[in-house]
Amino acid sequence: MLKNNKQKMSTSSNTQRINSMDALRALAMFLGVVLHAVMAYTMTPFEHFYHDPHYSSNIYDVIFFVIHTFRMQLFYLIAGFFFRLLYFRIGEAAFIKHRTQRILIPFVVGLFLILPFTNLPLTAYTVTGGGQHLTGPDISLILHNILIWRGPVHLWFLYYLTLFYIIGIVLLRMKLPKLPAAMVPALLLAGSFVSLLLFDTYYIKYTPGLVPKPNYILYYGIFVYAGWVLHEHKEKYFPLLKRYGLAFTATGLGIALLIYYNSTAAGILLKSGMTIATVSLVLGFLGVFLRWVNAESYTMRYLSDASYWVYLVHVGLVYMMQAWLGDTNLPGVLKPVLCFIVPVAISLLTYQWFVRYTIIGFYLHGKREKSNTEEHKRVYKISTSKS
Repeated sequence: MLKNNKQKMSTSSNTQRINSMDALRALAMFLGVVLHAVMAYTMTPFEHFYHDPHYSSNIYDVIFFVIHTFRMQLFYLIAGFFFRLLYFRIGEAAFIKHRTQRILIPFVVGLFLILPFTNLPLTAYTVTGGGQHLTGPDISLILHNILIWRGPVHLWFLYYLTLFYIIGIVLLRMKLPKLPAAMVPALLLAGSFVSLLLFDTYYIKYTPGLVPKPNYILYYGIFVYAGWVLHEHKEKYFPLLKRYGLAFTATGLGIALLIYYNSTAAGILLKSGMTIATVSLVLGFLGVFLRWVNAESYTMRYLSDASYWVYLVHVGLVYMMQAWLGDTNLPGVLKPVLCFIVPVAISLLTYQWFVRYTIIGFYLHGKREKSNTEEHKRVYKISTSKS
């Protein structure tokens, strides 16, 4: 009886929402906006992306590189964490329905509604010669070009997340033996390093198209699995992450900068260093948020809810701002700042007006009830327990 009670208590503890993980997931989303906002101002232009002809700085190359070193890996680790939390909270059938609503349907709808808007600003800028003319044939060409398939663009992460859910459920049904918890850190390092050897570069590039790439599935799948195990053994790992979070973050940042400024070193050294930097930054941010961003907060939960919508729609807004600001005399240092602030502000406003309490919000994060200021805490707690 005592043993059964302990198991129930452990299961209950492992299915409770963790505020710091919600906040960290939102951070991963908003860092994606930062990453796209600075792309137009790096010293090295990105192919097929707008590049400001009047302003660029190496600082944005560094910002892009550091964020790209760990952001998606962190996101997939968090996804693995919530995969297990939700799977055992509501069961397999309900989990499949839940993830279809929150991930698969937004992905499919986004292919038809979000991607044309995403492609519109740069297409219009190119066709109209930077806004110098707009004729009937221009409009026809713009409408034609925004519908050309260019891959899932920034929605690719939803596609791969769906694949990971399918793979995960298949593996669960196979009832494979579990690895000892102590082996997981070594697996995370060794697995991500070995899978990184399958890539031509020492960092992960964007993956276009809908044909799954085994090296991407293996690499990011390692982080999904690490998140699953982290949730399973959070009582063991959370205290360690809290204690050493800052040390991990500093180590990862230092190694990432060392790699950036020594990118001509031997490939095997770069991939080894990148593996250590990535894992250190992922674990470091986990530890920092677990220790210092763990209080229940309506504002943080609101931003966590909104971050999904912000990420889905921000790219077209960022491209629009970059193209518009490129033809102004605004001080260059303000451009990337505005390319972050304005798209985020517009995205948050549209989220509040057209998403949060509508059918769109229901599919993105579940039902949210309107409430006055005095009822915020009560409604927040109710919505948290239902999510």
